[in-house]
Amino acid sequence: MFSKNSLPIISRYSILKYLTDYFHNMRDKIILFLGGVAFGTAAIFVKFCTITPPFITFLRFLIAGILLLPFMSKRRRKIILKRFILPSLFLSLHMLFFVSSVFLTTIASSTILVSTSPIFAMLFKKKIDPFIIMAILGIFIMNFNTSFGYIFGNVLAILSAISFAIYTYFLSRLDYDSLSIIPIIYLISSIFMIPVLPFYGLGDINPISILAVLGLVLVPTLIGHGSVIYTANKLPISLVTSAELIEPVMATILAIPIFHQIPDTQELIGGTITLISIYFAFRR
Repeated sequence: MFSKNSLPIISRYSILKYLTDYFHNMRDKIILFLGGVAFGTAAIFVKFCTITPPFITFLRFLIAGILLLPFMSKRRRKIILKRFILPSLFLSLHMLFFVSSVFLTTIASSTILVSTSPIFAMLFKKKIDPFIIMAILGIFIMNFNTSFGYIFGNVLAILSAISFAIYTYFLSRLDYDSLSIIPIIYLISSIFMIPVLPFYGLGDINPISILAVLGLVLVPTLIGHGSVIYTANKLPISLVTSAELIEPVMATILAIPIFHQIPDTQELIGGTITLISIYFAFRR
């Protein structure tokens, strides 16, 4: 039995522990939210660039990989490089298709369609969910009666989503610590762009493009991905995954005042259906 004097101590300890856990949980959620906001700047930085999509992809992964190398775990297992070839290939394709789509369609359409990668990941697992059908319906609405140029950009965005779904599949099969392999995957992904560069060239290299690429590396890549990695083991996986839906919302909002890209009715209706479908597919 506890003495009368011990009860207040236990009570105070319980309250203190509850408050500590509550504030830690809120802190992690705020970090995750800010990471989602950071992801939303990717398309904005890309749109400011006047260099070619392969060169943007090359620089993004090269610089990010070099910056993350010092943070690799020193106590890591032996790295077998050939295991990273396929995930790196599809990550580079994901980024190449995404950047290309930003230049050919609206930022709203590009980011919403790229965010459908979990839907394709579910299809690979042969799990036909009603929300997958709803998401596909939303994609159809977004592309209905759209000009050819925008449709081609939208197709590239969908290919980007498929590439990212394949990348996450191969990544899940690698039994390594995230901080140990992400720099390696980034660097290998940049190498895959080297054979592509002669066909596209470098584009117009100017101070704005250089700053945009640095912003692309710092904000969505390091801050965005870093926040997801940090919170992955601290918050429910459904919440962490759902936070990625902040990206198209934030990108669409930023594109309105910066590039005067106001979503039309099709984009709003189709995009809303798609994002809601993905959200509920996550929660199931």
